[in-house]
Amino acid sequence: MATRPLNPAQCGDLAQQFHDLAVAIGNYRLQHVNDPDMTDARQFQLQNEQMLCLQFSNHFIAQGLALEQSAIDETLQDIKRATSDAQNAIATIASVDKALQITSALAVLGASIASMNPSAIESGVEGVFSALAGSRGGIGADGAAAPAGSSG
Repeated sequence: MATRPLNPAQCGDLAQQFHDLAVAIGNYRLQHVNDPDMTDARQFQLQNEQMLCLQFSNHFIAQGLALEQSAIDETLQDIKRATSDAQNAIATIASVDKALQITSALAVLGASIASMNPSAIESGVEGVFSALAGSRGGIGADGAAAPAGSSG
């Protein structure tokens, strides 16, 4: 079975699972502290395994944050490109209707960024590129330069 890289949500789930395991081990240790079978060596072993689970939890938290950071960096580049392209298009566009399409898409993008919803932000960026499609000197929905001679 091939192993695929984890995504941020999966890292969060694993972090929570290992945290919960550490809590369960800690509760077990407390409940059995006076058990005659709970020798110092066994208590120490359980403590080490509890700490190991916490370390795994922290590792998955850090891994998830790193994955989120790389996704955010990519998204910020897309936002910067979309807003820069929109600014250039607004400065040169002749069609009021097209200008309204672009500014409306920018308003949606702003709201999606404020919502902190990653899928809404992605959709907002795509909306700006879609609105820019066909504008004179604009950018197509795929982020590529519009063909020469296209008009809005």
